[in-house]
Amino acid sequence: MDEQKALKFSAEASQLYRDGNIEAALSYYKKALELYEDENVAAKADILLQMGDLYMEVKDPENAEEHYQLAMKSYKKVKDKIGEGYALTGLGVLNEKKGDYEESRSQYRKAIKKFKKAGDPERAATVTSLVAGTFETQEAWEDALMEYKESSRTLKKTGNQNEKLCRRRIRDLKASRKKYRPSKRSIITVIGYLLALILAETVTTYYGVKVGLAMHACILFALLLQSSMEASPNFANLLRSMMVLPLIRIIGLSIPMMQIKPLYWYPIIAIPLFAASYTIMKAQGLSRKNVGLVLGSVPIQIVIASSGVFLGTIEYFILKPKPLIPVFSLEMVLFAGIILLVATGFAEELLFRGIIQKNAENVFGKFSGLLYTALIFTTMHIGWKSFTDLIFVFCVAIFYGYAFQKTRSLSGVTLSHGLSNTFLFIVVPFMLM
Repeated sequence: MDEQKALKFSAEASQLYRDGNIEAALSYYKKALELYEDENVAAKADILLQMGDLYMEVKDPENAEEHYQLAMKSYKKVKDKIGEGYALTGLGVLNEKKGDYEESRSQYRKAIKKFKKAGDPERAATVTSLVAGTFETQEAWEDALMEYKESSRTLKKTGNQNEKLCRRRIRDLKASRKKYRPSKRSIITVIGYLLALILAETVTTYYGVKVGLAMHACILFALLLQSSMEASPNFANLLRSMMVLPLIRIIGLSIPMMQIKPLYWYPIIAIPLFAASYTIMKAQGLSRKNVGLVLGSVPIQIVIASSGVFLGTIEYFILKPKPLIPVFSLEMVLFAGIILLVATGFAEELLFRGIIQKNAENVFGKFSGLLYTALIFTTMHIGWKSFTDLIFVFCVAIFYGYAFQKTRSLSGVTLSHGLSNTFLFIVVPFMLM
């Protein structure tokens, strides 16, 4: 009997909502919720979800959040992935309305995973377009375009009519992106930081480590201070990601004072590098896809990766460094190669291409973002005391950055970078002995 009354109240609530009487609809949903048996978790979850939507409409975020959370827990009990996805989407919309875009994207991405696990790509694609909307609101153009394109591809496969809307959004966004121009202040600021890094690296290399260390510490403090006061989310994100650069050098400058073999300097520096990259990704609400942690087209990535053999060999003839391993054996080569692949290839490409370049593109556009990242990457190689190598590194940085832009995958450039350093520091030195 109670179940029948609950169904009746629920139906009346739905009708009241259609009539525009939201307060009365909420009242009837509450009555229905009280009448359902505790065992009927699925029905209660549906009502909690609908109540969350209604509280959202009457601009009561606290009650909306509470009901979405309760609905999600109930759906989890009955293993209803679709229901969980809807509840998470509601929480995402709620956080987006609050202006908490990072948390909003986090909830949306959880919802996307639920829909995909439930075998519902259309709903996953729809929520992906919501993720794109958050980036668009923040004028993170490249991230927004990436999400809209993914949504469009999925919707096209399923024959969903919303794919046309998605394509239109992509066209409009590209048009808006072309009209956008960064402020003179932001341009002057990043040029200033680039010059400061060049000066700090030059002083460290040719004048004194202690003075260089102090200069890098000042740059780190300036980036921290300015990023915390910056009004533009995109520009603040770029400055925060650049904080890792002086941090790398500060850590690196302290390592030679310890009795550690040169090969092991790389993983020691890579640990804080990975930690910083992970923190930046979480703070900016970036997914693995946003920073290029996807496989991409395997044939294309293999071609890009194979370039590392050529690049490493060429750079050896420029620098002619001593080998990082004492003897040339298969075990030592593989061991050292894996260290360089992870600690230089993966760690550096994740930071420079996946995070810094992506943030620079959002602020300055694809070409200028690529150019600026390449200049920063080149600056961090001043310590090799070779102008020829700086030109070579700049060309490589342009190549890696362009490859990342075209494929939006770090697979190829990571392997190329790792192979390049393996041939530079391990293979070629022994081959030419």
